Amino acid sequence: MKKTSRSVIIMTAAIMALCLASCGDSEESSSKSGTVSLVTTTTTTAADSSEAETTTTTTAETTTTTEETTTSAETTTTAETTTTAETTTTTAAPKKETMADKLKVTYNGVTFGVGDKFADIESKLGKYNDSIQVAHCIGEGMDDVYIYNGIQVAVFEGNITYIEIFDNSYAPTEAAVTACGLKNGSTDVRDKLGEPAKTDGTQSKYSADGIFAYFMEENGAVTYMMISLLEDSLPDM
Repeated sequence: MKKTSRSVIIMTAAIMALCLASCGDSEESSSKSGTVSLVTTTTTTAADSSEAETTTTTTAETTTTTEETTTSAETTTTAETTTTAETTTTTAAPKKETMADKLKVTYNGVTFGVGDKFADIESKLGKYNDSIQVAHCIGEGMDDVYIYNGIQVAVFEGNITYIEIFDNSYAPTEAAVTACGLKNGSTDVRDKLGEPAKTDGTQSKYSADGIFAYFMEENGAVTYMMISLLEDSLPDM
């Protein structure tokens, strides 16, 4: 056992000597106590074989398939309801033609009647032949009478108060005629106006719808007529 120990010591010393020779000044010596301490530092460098963790990130390609959603708009078909309203056609009774309507006068292409404003037609009638003034039949004041070929128009305070139609054989193209077709020479007064309110065979008076009319006839034909707003302006019978 001792021999073995000495051999070990010798071997150890030899190894130490070899180490001192190879390490040189790099070994730390202490001579204070006469003891040489050999510090053998065995550094075991572990091979930091850090096995690199390979993180394989598999990115799963996610394919998002958006389903094409077709929204079908629900179409509500409203059936058109056609309401047929029963139309009751009321036929208005024909307007009764008044005497005032029938005795409107047309002269020189202008139609007018008693009660109309003279200023509305004066320029259309053309230049009158003459004019005179006569006393108004009721109250104070004067009528302005405008004389044309075969017709006279009396005006009081701007309104036509009466119209006289007389023989116009010298200017027949300017003859005045009523709306119902009466003029000098007519023989159908009763057919147009009915029976007169008063007559003596050669003269006749009519009164209706607020106006008055006077006719003088010879052999059944009209020779003079007067249409007026006032009965007092008609010739006496």
